[in-house]
Amino acid sequence: MNRVGDLKARYETFGGIVSGDDPPFLAWVDRQYMRELGLLPSPLWDAADESVGLLTAPTEVHFAITNRCDAGCPHCYMDAGAPEEGELSTRGFMEVLDVLAGMGVFHVALGGGEALLRPDLFEIAQYARDIGLVPNLTTSGYGLSPELAERMRIFGQVNVSMDGVGDLYGVFRGVDRFPEADRALGFLVDAGVPAGINCVVGRDNFPGLSDLFAYVRDRGGNEIEFLRYKPAGRGQGRYRELCTTPRQNERIVPDLARLSGDRGVAAKIDCSFVPMLCFHGPPPEALEAMATFGCEAGNVLLGVRANGAVCGCSFLPASGIQARDLASAFPDKSRFHDLPSWHERAPEPCRSCEYVVLCKGGCHAVTLHENGDIMAPDPGCPRVREALGSSG
Repeated sequence: MNRVGDLKARYETFGGIVSGDDPPFLAWVDRQYMRELGLLPSPLWDAADESVGLLTAPTEVHFAITNRCDAGCPHCYMDAGAPEEGELSTRGFMEVLDVLAGMGVFHVALGGGEALLRPDLFEIAQYARDIGLVPNLTTSGYGLSPELAERMRIFGQVNVSMDGVGDLYGVFRGVDRFPEADRALGFLVDAGVPAGINCVVGRDNFPGLSDLFAYVRDRGGNEIEFLRYKPAGRGQGRYRELCTTPRQNERIVPDLARLSGDRGVAAKIDCSFVPMLCFHGPPPEALEAMATFGCEAGNVLLGVRANGAVCGCSFLPASGIQARDLASAFPDKSRFHDLPSWHERAPEPCRSCEYVVLCKGGCHAVTLHENGDIMAPDPGCPRVREALGSSG
């Protein structure tokens, strides 16, 4: 990692990735921009191909700091509840963070389970800061106090899991603990912590997205990150019953763009929704410039469980790699089912799609569950459905 004033920069074949904290941003830039920052040319630039391809390291790692959780949500993709056998000690987490910092990772998204149940959470977050990583946090908010909220200024962003307002909060969880989550968000905003919402989207809470935007605006939150309901962990059993409908998949991107503009709240989508974005025909070069990709597993991001087991993403099976070995194992993309280069072997209808290099076939956690084949195209993609003549 290179430092240029308050910026951090990492070389890549196409140029590099630049990060800043005030305001927070992560930008993918070309070789000329890196030179303008005063950085010398890198041997990586000897490659003739300047397109975005395989990275030298992930930009973000999603780290389950514990599998312990008292909520028992039926849709939990981590199957959280009891602590995982072999959960890393404080020292073990710090050693893994050292590996990630050495690789040039920018962000570490801490979650669980419920991260607040880990007594060394703030010690680990502070260590991440000390070695140049930006720690972010996802929490249910249960048990969050004003005192804890004050300590959460260590995080770059804290998002409270909330799938709707009022009755829709429990649409997947089966219990109404909206008042607790609401109080937590209020405590965070009052403490000056950059705070927002993580919302899992399925067919039953889709109609309530407008109310969620209005709620976050009125509560003083800064963003909503929308996560597609995925068939992982306990979420597998009712996937077809609870996932978004084909019509909702077609509507979600323009609906979120409109609501974000109307309410003045930033809307983000996870990589599993990128096929739905591509359905509306944005210029591919614009998506690449904004580093907007479909399946990012094993390249842009990785998932790490509390025991150090590495996954291509948090929704995919373990790769057999331990986090302490990531620096040497990451270049071997076969450990991640070769998903970063999926486009090179893409079947139809994806092979003929202009977005195949960017989208990489959509969400492969969905394809694994629905087709039994991790390499198949995402059956929820509107373009795939149109090509195959699907209805419904």
